[in-house]
Amino acid sequence: MKQRYNKLWIGIVLGILGAILGFLLFGFGFAWKEDMTFMEFYRDVFLGVDNFQSRIVTFSMLIDVVLFFIFIRKDYQELCKGLMAVLIVAVAVVAWLY
Repeated sequence: MKQRYNKLWIGIVLGILGAILGFLLFGFGFAWKEDMTFMEFYRDVFLGVDNFQSRIVTFSMLIDVVLFFIFIRKDYQELCKGLMAVLIVAVAVVAWLY
């Protein structure tokens, strides 16, 4: 059963989904705290303030870091390679946005 899910592409898909989930959680949390809609957060904060883009992307990737540590402890090496690939791309994006 373990070998069934221990695939590189599954790690990449989980990494992308984790990043999207992290962005949504952060966005809705920020919007709720600041009494705005999610679309206002996206338009005014994420797209509107250049200094926040790299920080928001970094925070969004925290779910992938948690997933990586969970799956590395369970010895899912190939899946973790996919997660790490997404994290490396995210580091490049953060460096470009910064």
